[in-house]
Amino acid sequence: MKQGILLTHGPVGDAMIEAVRTIMGIDEGLYALSVTNMSITEIASRLRALVKTPAGDEEDGVLIMASLRGGSCWNVAVGIAKEFPGIKVLSGVNLAMVLSFVTKREQLSLQELAEEVYQDAAEGVCLLASGKPC
Repeated sequence: MKQGILLTHGPVGDAMIEAVRTIMGIDEGLYALSVTNMSITEIASRLRALVKTPAGDEEDGVLIMASLRGGSCWNVAVGIAKEFPGIKVLSGVNLAMVLSFVTKREQLSLQELAEEVYQDAAEGVCLLASGKPC
């Protein structure tokens, strides 16, 4: 089974996993890592350990969903992804992204899953006042 890591600032990742558990009744294979008050070195060390076990034990791959492209979560995740085959990284983690991951991870390859989760996350964002349909 593909594993998902929510790499966020503060307790956002834990809250999203709790929301997924409430909505779907499952949270297996989802892990949260909050980087609050951590140095880049500590973030990398903890993420590397999580990718190795338990998340990295699965041969299907790992999708790291980072909070913000260009931030410390993203930068560290991209570096770790270069070290380990079978890791994809997405930024802008939101609930639509995590729900998409959980519901589609068994049917798609890691690459297909990353692309599908990316699309679903983008479609989960809507500005109602824009006059465009959501």
